[in-house]
Amino acid sequence: MKPHDAEFVAALLAPARDDSIPPEMDLYAPFLGTWKLAGAHFLPEGQKPVSGEVVFARVLGGRAIQDVWIFGTEGSGPPRAGTTVRVYDPVERAWNVTWLDPISRARVQLVARKVGGDIVQIGASADGKPRRWVFSDVAEDRFVWRGEHSDDDGRTWQLNAEYCAERTAGLVRSPSANRAGSSRAPS
Repeated sequence: MKPHDAEFVAALLAPARDDSIPPEMDLYAPFLGTWKLAGAHFLPEGQKPVSGEVVFARVLGGRAIQDVWIFGTEGSGPPRAGTTVRVYDPVERAWNVTWLDPISRARVQLVARKVGGDIVQIGASADGKPRRWVFSDVAEDRFVWRGEHSDDDGRTWQLNAEYCAERTAGLVRSPSANRAGSSRAPS
């Protein structure tokens, strides 16, 4: 790693939640850490098994959570990666979610809210196709993620991906854990 890389990482990562995110709205805190993924993509030609990993971390002064999803880690060709930035909006009391995949040139914008025990993220891809992504069965050591699309403006949904995740590293932190005075801008 080059010296400026370490400086960038230090500037990006945050040790705790900012005070602007109420503890009860810290929806993504349970995911902080590293997870192993196993699942499938559901394509017109059939189901394709996939595996990989995802890493979640607090960023941007604790006002956001970013994750990096890496697929193809089993050595069958170069791995593919994409990233999600999740920023809490205190006025809307919801999370704005942006997914970017530089290889497939995909961009998805969603809004996330807690619905029962699930985190439901609804929005659209860059081409306007409705998307719904759901985190469910969330526990300290596992979760399920489902990605769906709609061809009829959200009246019905088709499953296009499902991943089961198991925690491999990272501390489970209390959603209320934050640093005093964290709403100040870094000096």
